[in-house]
Amino acid sequence: MLPSVKNAIAVGSLSVVAYLSGCAGDNGSSSSSQNVAEDFDFTAMFANYADNIIIPNYESLKSAADNLADEQGPLGQYCAGIGSANEASLFTSAELAWHEVQSSIQHSESHVLGPVADNGAALRARLSAYHVGELSACGIDQGVVLNAQSSNFDVTTRTVTQRGIGAVEYLLFNTDLTHNCPSQIAETADWDQRSTTERQTLRCDYALTLAKDIAVAADEIVTAWSMDGGNYRSEFINPLNDAENLTALSDAMFFMEIDVKDAKLGIPTGINDACSEIACPDQVESPYSQSSLANIADNLSAFQTMMTGADGLGFDDIISQAGVAPLNQQFADNIQAALASIQTQPASLYSQAAGLVTEDDETDCTNSYTNPTTTTLVPACSLFGLVKLITDDLKVGFIAAVDVDLPDRSQSDND
Repeated sequence: MLPSVKNAIAVGSLSVVAYLSGCAGDNGSSSSSQNVAEDFDFTAMFANYADNIIIPNYESLKSAADNLADEQGPLGQYCAGIGSANEASLFTSAELAWHEVQSSIQHSESHVLGPVADNGAALRARLSAYHVGELSACGIDQGVVLNAQSSNFDVTTRTVTQRGIGAVEYLLFNTDLTHNCPSQIAETADWDQRSTTERQTLRCDYALTLAKDIAVAADEIVTAWSMDGGNYRSEFINPLNDAENLTALSDAMFFMEIDVKDAKLGIPTGINDACSEIACPDQVESPYSQSSLANIADNLSAFQTMMTGADGLGFDDIISQAGVAPLNQQFADNIQAALASIQTQPASLYSQAAGLVTEDDETDCTNSYTNPTTTTLVPACSLFGLVKLITDDLKVGFIAAVDVDLPDRSQSDND
């Protein structure tokens, strides 16, 4: 796709700029925002986020992960029942358990800060490594065999692109049981000669091993926030850390731009320069379960919760106190428009991206994302445009009203 086409959308949010232009100071921040810093109860806001959003999200994730990792749970029962008359119904239960974990992870992506962001976001990558890089299918295939060969197999020695919820998805939902390794890889040399039932069972057993690793990671995160563990909550609500924590919380909101708009939508549809072809369908987040759009819906819902602080103090209250309350409604309207678009998508994100093969398809995609409220020639591309309306407000109105800087990882994004 030509660079001139990829950069066709100018930075929006002109109405928000108008709201703010009357009170902007010399440094680009508004005087109203500076008054917020003096009068706003940030400690109560951080306590609300910790107690009513972040910690409950991680507790829900831990519960879902424990269920998936339980050898007597839905996944364990499916593994034991492969080849039986109940295999299909057992798989349905395991599938639902996997989706519950995936959904919880998608909600947690809205607050990547503190313990989950430490050490290069190591705990985040153990949950899902989509943001790290492409899934290592061969590495996972090797892990299946190694896990079956030794009771001392240590899953923590495998790289993160061979673990997490994406690797479990590959093992459960990929109906092609042939391995993805070069012929010289010893572990998989005789894999394709094994029976279908054996290969399904060994893959499922390894999925259970990986699920246990996810459950351990989720438990570590909950413990890190707990008063009886690392007690990061105390640090997060400490008034001495207000400035640092406001930056961390606001930076986390930009997952909507970097991870959702650019990676989950922009790359598969070919809008983002990271895709050098007309489209890159193989880069969707959940290709085997075909749940990429559901992931984005969860991301949008979580973003809305983080914006409003649920039923307590949140960014919307800062924005209102800064004198730009219409921005809150603009966020709400654009989020709902994006969610409505997902509900009416005619096909999976992978299928739509795979259908973008000609220059005419590329033009249809461009028309869709540059005019997302009126043009749906390629619904997935229109969704990109709708999400961009949200992130434009995030980069302009939100930054000015909350009086914070753009995070470093967002500085170079000019689309």
